[in-house]
Amino acid sequence: LPQSDEEKEKVTQDSDTSGKDHTKDEDPPTEDVRDENGASEVANAAIKRELAETMVMMSSGSTTTTTESKAWYGPPPPPELIDNASSLKLLSQGAEARVWLATIDISSGAIKEAGSTSSGGSKRSMHVGSGINVPQLFSLTQHPSPLLDESSSSSSPQSIQVIIVKERFPKKYRHPALDVSLTKSRTKGEARSLIRCKKADVACPKVLAIANWSNLKDGADKKRGASKTDNVGNTSSCLFIEHVQGSTVRQYYEQRLESTATQNPSSPKRQRLEEGEDTKLESKPQDRVTTVIDTDTLGVAYNIGILVGKMHAAGVVHGDLTTSNIMVTNPPDTKDDNQEIKQGWDADLVLIDFGLATSTNPTIVTAASSNDASNNGKKPYKQQHSAEEKAVDLYVLERAFLSTHPESEPLVEEVLKGYREFFEGLGSSNDGSTEGSYGHVANAIFNRLEQVRLRGRKRECFG
Repeated sequence: LPQSDEEKEKVTQDSDTSGKDHTKDEDPPTEDVRDENGASEVANAAIKRELAETMVMMSSGSTTTTTESKAWYGPPPPPELIDNASSLKLLSQGAEARVWLATIDISSGAIKEAGSTSSGGSKRSMHVGSGINVPQLFSLTQHPSPLLDESSSSSSPQSIQVIIVKERFPKKYRHPALDVSLTKSRTKGEARSLIRCKKADVACPKVLAIANWSNLKDGADKKRGASKTDNVGNTSSCLFIEHVQGSTVRQYYEQRLESTATQNPSSPKRQRLEEGEDTKLESKPQDRVTTVIDTDTLGVAYNIGILVGKMHAAGVVHGDLTTSNIMVTNPPDTKDDNQEIKQGWDADLVLIDFGLATSTNPTIVTAASSNDASNNGKKPYKQQHSAEEKAVDLYVLERAFLSTHPESEPLVEEVLKGYREFFEGLGSSNDGSTEGSYGHVANAIFNRLEQVRLRGRKRECFG
């Protein structure tokens, strides 16, 4: 111990200096410090960095248009789709499937062989149920290719095709055998519903081909000596359908609302735009957001009712009817404020996303059954068992309108009006000499819709 006062003072200064240098100049201690919950701060920091990097990757993936970036999550797409597509853009991804916009350059050799009658040019198909066959695609480079646009008016089909690829990727949380069975059956069911609608003249995308491809890279199964069972849980089922251009009904209604707000001189939003205020990200409380109700928007709603009625008459229940799953292929140009919408504009609508669709018996019956003497001249009613499903379909569409588009009750009434008038006119002749005889079908569906609404209100009140 120091004996003199000078030595004691020197020791005290040394200890203060060492403590000061330790807290400011030197690195902090590397020991594992625990928080109040017993978790490691080092581990928490690593998890936060990894989560931040993941969020940045996910946010940047929504605007990525090439396959080089990691725009998707889950297992990678099939190598056949990545390697042989000219471009691949992820449009959307859910828990069940991914939707790609693919540009495929089909070689001239494929076009030449597509028109040949040689034995090697035969196309194989896959049975999807109800006596419906879909061309099967084994490779994007196969000859002939079912992806060729044979409906083109030109003598030679276009070699560059822009199509939609709906990929149902494997789920690791399911048993491999069950996963493959569910994936294939759901893809076949969607293709079957689309083809049934197409045959009944319902506006929907055309089914081009179907494929079941492995997600493993080329030669990966050979390197690890894989057997047939190893590839069970690594298969994606892809459905190739026609690319429908246009905007969704939801986008159309939102664009009409935006254009009306900017064209109205008394609109608060128009006044703020003239004053130079930025209102893209802010919503002022004095702005009352309502859906535009005019002749054009009501006409779109009426056409939606007719389109849904056609689909139900064909024996198909959509299962996910929203304004985001109905396309307008000829939307008016609302970008120019000085341009007025053409008078007499009639919207061309197309139904998309039949992933949750189910099939029922078609409404239209054969002439032999209608002339049966036991029916007393009345056509048999074959839709009693499916009125529930169709009523739920209408209820989902009604709730989608009311939740997405504020104060859109007149649009919902117009949808139901078009739906009822379609069934009332079903079976009538063009000259009006024969009246439709399917009004009872609409009555049964609307009666069941009232019951579905009561069940929906009960869930809202009591959870």
